[in-house]
Amino acid sequence: MGIDLKKRSSWLLGLYAFISGFLAGFVRSDGAGGYKVVTNLIASLQLGVIFSLVYMVGGATTRWQRSMGEKYLARSENAFQEQLKNLAENLLYDRSKKK
Repeated sequence: MGIDLKKRSSWLLGLYAFISGFLAGFVRSDGAGGYKVVTNLIASLQLGVIFSLVYMVGGATTRWQRSMGEKYLARSENAFQEQLKNLAENLLYDRSKKK
């Protein structure tokens, strides 16, 4: 799928990733199998930035790889069509030569 950095929805999803990481930064394990809320603003900001960067870089990389794959497939398809065209011309040329 990938993301398009020119679209507003991609940036909103990046903001959503930041907020999710920011809120996850406030939750800590208490060591007894439970969780507690800890006010650690710096760690929360760092986790939010990491979440949003992973989302944005990962999405942009996926989109780039998809476009490169489509270009590769188009190039191989064009080469195949060229081979078919040459084969058809050779067959037509051979038939006209036999007459």
